[in-house]
Amino acid sequence: MTVLGGALIVWALLSVFARARRAVPMLPEPAPSVRVPPYVLWLPQDAPTPVLEPAPARVHFGQEAPQEANFVLRLGVGVTATNDLPCRLAACGCDFVSVFPAPRGSLDGLSIERWRRGFSGASRVRDPRRPEAFADERCVFFRLEDLKLPGPDAPLALRVARARKAHALAVDLRDAAGPGFGGGRPLVEADALTGSAHRQDLGAMTGQDLVLQILIGGAPFVATVLVAAGLLYDDSRPAAVVALVLGALGRLYTATTEGFGFGLAILGPWFSWARALEVLRCEREPARAFPSLPEVPPPRATASRSDTPLGGALDRAALPFLARRLGGSAVVMEHIYASVPTGRGALGRFIDALCLSSASSRAVRHRLWSTISLTRGLEPHSLLSVPCGGAVDAAFIMAPELVLVDPDASARALAKRRCPLATVVAGTVDSAPAGPFDVCLYIGLAEYFDDAEVVRQLIQLRARLKPQGAIVTSTTDAHPDQVFMRQRLGWSTRTRRPDVYAALLDAAGFRVEVRESDPQGIQWVFVARPRGQAAA
Repeated sequence: MTVLGGALIVWALLSVFARARRAVPMLPEPAPSVRVPPYVLWLPQDAPTPVLEPAPARVHFGQEAPQEANFVLRLGVGVTATNDLPCRLAACGCDFVSVFPAPRGSLDGLSIERWRRGFSGASRVRDPRRPEAFADERCVFFRLEDLKLPGPDAPLALRVARARKAHALAVDLRDAAGPGFGGGRPLVEADALTGSAHRQDLGAMTGQDLVLQILIGGAPFVATVLVAAGLLYDDSRPAAVVALVLGALGRLYTATTEGFGFGLAILGPWFSWARALEVLRCEREPARAFPSLPEVPPPRATASRSDTPLGGALDRAALPFLARRLGGSAVVMEHIYASVPTGRGALGRFIDALCLSSASSRAVRHRLWSTISLTRGLEPHSLLSVPCGGAVDAAFIMAPELVLVDPDASARALAKRRCPLATVVAGTVDSAPAGPFDVCLYIGLAEYFDDAEVVRQLIQLRARLKPQGAIVTSTTDAHPDQVFMRQRLGWSTRTRRPDVYAALLDAAGFRVEVRESDPQGIQWVFVARPRGQAAA
């Protein structure tokens, strides 16, 4: 048995398991106790309204998203669903659920469906290194509020999935098949993807992920060519025949269990060739320019090019390149929030991707979301943010009166561009306007000072609050990336346990009302009011 023959057998065995694709969980049977939140049903224009239980709060038609900031069930063109679909989606226990419908349509459309689903799976959706997710556009249940999370432009379901994953929030992918699928009616049915619709979102599916592009574009093509080539040589012909037989059995299995038809089981390899070439030819998202240093760096610059052993490699990655020179500046935070690898070459993008998918980066993105969510819940009319950084949080909070304070000219430029109606001031906590304000944001600064200085600054901010005002502030607990940040990036910050930071707030005259953290327990966000004041 030659090496080629052994490789063909390995491919064939893997092909069977890959095509069986039972890794994606099915929509669960809802328990009687499942509570379905109020939701808006979003349908295409002139689509018939399905009968659902419970019924939606209202039905929205058209291309524009509904305005309510609650849950949305979006059904695409040609989708039919059983009436208990809302209960099944709520039973998943996730704010984002994307469902692959059972497909119906032409052999070409079914081949696209089968080929695309072969590369989808729950593990891929939940992997922080792959935030693009194979979210299905035709049946998706999500919170409209998640569209406000930072995320790249893409089809709606892909955009929400990317944004949630980048912020360490849950994303779920489900199969439309019910327990009796194969003999009974599937839970959700839809017209299979057409070739034109498939081409429109190939670029968004692959994005800048080189490994994913090669996997999707090249693997089916290369595997089929290897099997065909193996039939030309006597010593590898038996292995090639076995590979073909096992591959055919795998396609027959999925044809009977997932409703793709026997025609696809026979002609599937030829369609795989066509789709692989289609991916390799599709337009990618344009590459983003490598970042440059601001004209006026902030006073807290950190490690230089020669300070670390990995200087040459880290200088190719955008995030380490900036972090080693600017520490935790607004420019660095912008890259962490965007969560897009922008380094020079494959090595730079690879290092960027590792840094952006680290526990600390995910925690920072979660901190942003928590700050926005908690502060919006306070409904402030006037808001002071110091230091404001790039004002990503302030822009989403949208207080009518907004004062942004930062000593860094680059941060102020970003803040002014993002919040053109805000008052942007050069300064620190001590020189911030007197107010008084409904809410003060004091995010990401306590990590750079000792306890006494933090208490002093908190007291300064308490004096700028209205009697019923509140402060939203944060601290960083110990985390596994500290050594890398200190040794490789020259970026050293002080960590505090949440109970220690709560004691500092108490010493400054505050009473903690809310504290919450990211899933890793790294970044903690607090809401506190001046002690002795009742909640508004």
